[in-house]
Amino acid sequence: MKILITGGAGFIGKWLIEKLPTDAEIVVLDSLDQQVHRGLQDFAPEIKERAKCIQVDVQNVETHKSAIEGTDIIIHLAAQTGTGQSMYEISKYVQHNVNGTAKLLELISCLEQKPRRIVLSSSRAVYGEGAYTDGKEIFYPKGRQVEDLQKGLWAVCNDQGEPLKFLPMHESHLTRPTSVYGLTKLWQEHLLQNYCESQNIDLVTLRFQNVYGPKQELGNPYTGIIGIFTNAIFQEKPLEIFEDGLVTRDFVFVGDVAEAVVKCALYERPINSIINIGTGLAMTLVEVVETIAEIVGKPAQYKISGRFRVGDIRHAVADMSHYEAILGDWSPTSLKDGLAQYLEWYLGQKPLSHETLQASFKEMERTGLLLSKQG
Repeated sequence: MKILITGGAGFIGKWLIEKLPTDAEIVVLDSLDQQVHRGLQDFAPEIKERAKCIQVDVQNVETHKSAIEGTDIIIHLAAQTGTGQSMYEISKYVQHNVNGTAKLLELISCLEQKPRRIVLSSSRAVYGEGAYTDGKEIFYPKGRQVEDLQKGLWAVCNDQGEPLKFLPMHESHLTRPTSVYGLTKLWQEHLLQNYCESQNIDLVTLRFQNVYGPKQELGNPYTGIIGIFTNAIFQEKPLEIFEDGLVTRDFVFVGDVAEAVVKCALYERPINSIINIGTGLAMTLVEVVETIAEIVGKPAQYKISGRFRVGDIRHAVADMSHYEAILGDWSPTSLKDGLAQYLEWYLGQKPLSHETLQASFKEMERTGLLLSKQG
C-alpha cells in the first residue's frame, strides 16, 4: 500500500505517520512553512526514517509526478490555517488552500493509476455560525453583527431579538462560513467532491473541531489557543478571554484525530461521506483556562475583556452520531487527560515569550478585526 500525505510534516501529520501500518510505503509532501515549522530547515528525523520526504509547496506538486505515481490513498492535510489571519491575508489562503488543491487534482488526472481513496482534512469552520432553534424551527444565522457585539450582545438571536438555542453541528446542516479560512475549506470540499465523483474515487471529508495536543507548533500565534493559554498560565502572565468568556468550543485531542484519519484511510469498504471529528462536548473558554490552571498547578490570571474578533462564531460542538453510524464507537480523550499529555510535552519545549503569542492579537488590532465592546 502506498500512501501520500500532503502537509505530512505538520502537527496532525506527525501523529498520523506514527499510526499508519509499518509495511505501508509513505510519501510526505510539505513546504516546511516557517510559520508552522519555526526554525526547521529539513524534515524531522522520525519522519525521514518512516517516509520519502519531498519539500514542495502543494501548488508546485506537478514536478513530483514520478514520486506520487502508484499511490493508493491520498491524505490531504496541506492548508493554511487560522480564521483570524485568513481575514487579512486573503490571497494567501485562497492560493494555498484552493489553488493548491486544484493543482493536486490536476496531477492526479495525469497519473496512470488513480488513488482509490482521498481523505480530506476539512474544518468545522465550514458550518459558520451553525444551526440554532427556537424549539420549533431550525435557523441558520449568517453571523453576528458587529454593531450588536459592540453593545455586548453576544448571543445569537432571532429577528425579534430572542436568544436561540445552539444545535450540535451535524453533517446535514447547511454550510455558511463566516471566515475566509472557512470559505477556502468549503471550496476544497466542493473541488474534491466534484472530481472524485467523476473519477469514481472514494472521498472521505473529515470536518475537524479544535485540534490540540503535543507537537503543535508553539511559535505559531495563529493556531492553537490551548498553547496560548498554557503559555500564559505557566509563565504567570495575564491572560485575556474574549467576549464574556462563555464562547464554547469542542477541543479534540490530536491522537484521537490521527486514529480517526487512519481508520478512514484504511477502511475496507467505500465510505463516500462527510464526517465530523470532535468530542461532542462543548467547553467554555473559562472552563478551559481553569482546567489548564488546575493541571499546571498555578492560578490563571485572566481578564474577561469584552473584546471580540470579527467573524468569530459563538458556539461550536460536533454531533458525532454520523461517525458512530459508519465507523463504530467513538470514545475521545477527555480534555483533562489530553491537557495532561500536552503539559508533559510542553515542559520539554523551549519557552516562548508572552509577546510572541500575542502577535496575532496585535495584527488583528491593526487590521480592524479585533474590536472592543463600547460602553
